[in-house]
Amino acid sequence: MQKITISCTQWSKLIYGLKKRSKGVRESGAFLLTKPGTGRIGRIVFYDQFDESVSNTGIIQFKGGYDFYIYLEKNAMVVFADIHTHPTDATNQSWLDRTHPMIRNKGHIAIIAPEYANNLFLIPNDCSFYKYRGEYKWEKFPKSSIPLTLKLQKHGSNA
Repeated sequence: MQKITISCTQWSKLIYGLKKRSKGVRESGAFLLTKPGTGRIGRIVFYDQFDESVSNTGIIQFKGGYDFYIYLEKNAMVVFADIHTHPTDATNQSWLDRTHPMIRNKGHIAIIAPEYANNLFLIPNDCSFYKYRGEYKWEKFPKSSIPLTLKLQKHGSNA
């Protein structure tokens, strides 16, 4: 599988956004978007940007799918992965995670971040990565082959 890069600045904003939305008491999440063929994350969209009630029950229940797909089409972007938080340091998929994928396309990547992303120094290796195989089957990536890498960039660089 092709590795995708994310700038350290984007990653930091992602983790801060998850932490802020979790408030230390509930799950939060986001989509990591890319333009096809670029090999890098171009935009992060938090679930609550399309569904303000997404975390009201404490777990993720996303109802903003239609508007989100219109947004993707309008911006010529695709979802590389979704990420959501768990309350503890355990980043194994729960039964709900396995049976309710955010994106039901084979090959979709789901990322689980520990402890409601309260650690602002969280790095991708602290998270668990899963690839959707269809029919509610998943493959967990070994830490040595996660498909997302952090990239340092010069100030003002778009690369």
